[in-house]
Amino acid sequence: MSPSFTFGLLAAGATSLWLLLAYALGLHTQHIALGHYFNYGAEVILIVALWRTLHRQLHAQNRYWLPVWVGLLQGMFTALVAAMGVALFLSFYLNFINPDSPDLHLEWRVASMRGADVPEEEVRAMARAYRWSTGRIGLPVSVAGLYLFFAFIASPLLTLWLNWRRKEPGHVG
Repeated sequence: MSPSFTFGLLAAGATSLWLLLAYALGLHTQHIALGHYFNYGAEVILIVALWRTLHRQLHAQNRYWLPVWVGLLQGMFTALVAAMGVALFLSFYLNFINPDSPDLHLEWRVASMRGADVPEEEVRAMARAYRWSTGRIGLPVSVAGLYLFFAFIASPLLTLWLNWRRKEPGHVG
């Protein structure tokens, strides 16, 4: 199995467990403001998966330099696999485990925006966009878009960083 596929699946599984932990701690039901920040752990998991994929790609063939375009393609594939797994899990999560989560999170966001004196038109636009992003079509599109955008930025940077850190062709580090 390719490193991209392996680490994409691992990222999807780790993100799913991370979100279940947040639910178990009440961060999606009672402490939504804290849970909003806790959810950024999914991006950290994706970064680690991208790093491991690119590291493995660089060292598996005993290369001295991994071309940036190869790193970008490998990172995008890793992110796509992870996004598909996370979207499937979120669909299950939002339909069976915690169906009230979108409503609770939207209520919190609307209250915080109104508390910051954001115009009502912007609040309503955010609410419509949020409702779409948690729907049947919007959920996979949103997750895939976020993960692919993130990988598009992070993969070349990680590739260059790994290339820069690489000492010599036979050295694993």
